[in-house]
Amino acid sequence: MKIGELAERVGLKVETIRFYEKEGLLCSPHRSTGNYRIYSEHHAEDLAFVVFCRGIDIPLVEIKSLLRLKHSPEESCEPVTHAIDQKLLEIDQRINQLKTLRTQLRSIREKCNGRNLIQNCGIINQ
Repeated sequence: MKIGELAERVGLKVETIRFYEKEGLLCSPHRSTGNYRIYSEHHAEDLAFVVFCRGIDIPLVEIKSLLRLKHSPEESCEPVTHAIDQKLLEIDQRINQLKTLRTQLRSIREKCNGRNLIQNCGIINQ
């Protein structure tokens, strides 16, 4: 299939597919006699995996490693579970940071009722 067909199938822009190819997330496709890229089902599966990984906020460098593992079915899946465990730790840390930020913002918000002039605003004039 040509790149436009692949893009439509996986829900990406052509430029994004070219970018992923350039970044090494996709193996180079065969070329037609007219020098068009011809993608296989293998490319579509890998791109679907990349889309899935990006959807759960996995960085490209980690996706590249996961794709290598995906193509090595005899390898241990420990690196995959480790990557997910790391992502869960990052999320927990970010949640804690956001809770702290919310507490700080609520405290700041209490300093002004919104009906003052800027010169009397308890938020601006701390």
